[in-house]
Amino acid sequence: MGSTNYIAAIELSSSKVSGAVGIETYDGIKILATASTPVDRFISKGVVRNVDETSKAINCIINSLEASLENVEIKRVYISYAGLTVHSIPSKVTMGFEEYTKITQDTINDLAIENDETFQCPAGYKRVSVINQEYRLDGKVDNNPIGAPTRLIEGNYLNIVVKEQYFKQLNECFAQANIKIEDSFSAARMDAEILLGKDARRNGCALVNIGADTTTIAVYNNDALRMLTVLPLGSHNITMDLCAEHISLDEAEEIKITRGYKSPGKEKEPIDTETVNNIINARMSEILQNVKYQIEESGELIGHIIFTGGGSKLKNIDLLLEEFLPNFRTEVIPEPHFSLVGNSGVNMHGIFTTALYGLLKQGKENCCEEIVRTVPENPFAQDLFGNSLESTTNEESKEKMLSKEEKKKLEKEEKERKKEEERLKKEEERKKKEEEKERIRKLKEEQKKNSPGIWDTLYGKFNKVTKNFIDNVTDEEKEEDYDDEN
Repeated sequence: MGSTNYIAAIELSSSKVSGAVGIETYDGIKILATASTPVDRFISKGVVRNVDETSKAINCIINSLEASLENVEIKRVYISYAGLTVHSIPSKVTMGFEEYTKITQDTINDLAIENDETFQCPAGYKRVSVINQEYRLDGKVDNNPIGAPTRLIEGNYLNIVVKEQYFKQLNECFAQANIKIEDSFSAARMDAEILLGKDARRNGCALVNIGADTTTIAVYNNDALRMLTVLPLGSHNITMDLCAEHISLDEAEEIKITRGYKSPGKEKEPIDTETVNNIINARMSEILQNVKYQIEESGELIGHIIFTGGGSKLKNIDLLLEEFLPNFRTEVIPEPHFSLVGNSGVNMHGIFTTALYGLLKQGKENCCEEIVRTVPENPFAQDLFGNSLESTTNEESKEKMLSKEEKKKLEKEEKERKKEEERLKKEEERKKKEEEKERIRKLKEEQKKNSPGIWDTLYGKFNKVTKNFIDNVTDEEKEEDYDDEN
């Protein structure tokens, strides 16, 4: 495909499945195609609940993206992992020396290997990544320990784990859609890389993504991730509580976004303002109190919280943050700004999240393949004098782009041709075996005919002895007759 590197990414969330294809340019990521389809509960709390339906949604995204691309087929994608089962577990490894010893890269590698060998992953979970938080030399923090002498080094790590069943179902969805997963990244870490500056991560902050079914909390301090956890609560809980007041799902979603908290309602509203406020207050109180508790449990001194995600679009959410998190400096980024450049006609509104954008930035390997076709020669081509002309084009000039349907047809024909060749080959081998078997049978019969059995041999010998005896007797009688005559 020349020098063009197509990066394809798909994000599966509880509210929608989104996808995009882009290429990296000097001006940043250029978006070539985007697609999105809603999720009808077949993904819940970030976890796949129905493999078949999720696979159909992935196929829908792939087909839509390919329709926007010219003669390009998507073979593999980058994906993000999130959801209820994702969380972090800290670990610590120490190494002592009898005397002051200079730390080398081998020492750092040995610490990482020991962490891998000694870390005990909870039953049913798998570790997907390990983050080096910091090192301590003789009890003092040193994030650049190579070259420093010490008698005791301590390595602190954060292990990100996910339920094995989560990845098993995720892999099954993409395998069923005939799409390879090139690599996977944590959605929470990509959120941080895009939304948090260096100072925020160094000074200490919490990034809270309020999604439809879950709320993800990532705590940073001293420029390292310190804690990652996911709450089974999200903005969809507010929507369902509003639906309990006998209104449709769409009406409830609209009220949550447009009216929100403590907004005066218009006349003839389906739900009165007081009821809306009580529902939103109760649910957001539950979410924010849990966020506060998790931050305190991390043991990090955090004074700054950044909120993002679909739930942060709740109108007047700042009033709720002031009410339930008065001791924190809070900030809301409902619509992150991306430096995106798109092809003409590409829809980027409402599709891009920090995770999807982060996947395109993280991707390095080409995810697409060019579809090539061979243009058949024109057998009726003639020159000015009506003489037949042979094609003078070389093989390279004959290659043109095939449509996806034509390629599939050619692949099917090729598959059937190979299958027929295999069948004929097996048939030929079978005939050869039968001919060899018949040749051996005839050979045995011939040998049997030319080689008499034991009784035939004895009988032949008996006949020979008898014949010799008779001949001898006859000769003696002839001699006696001759003597008598004389």
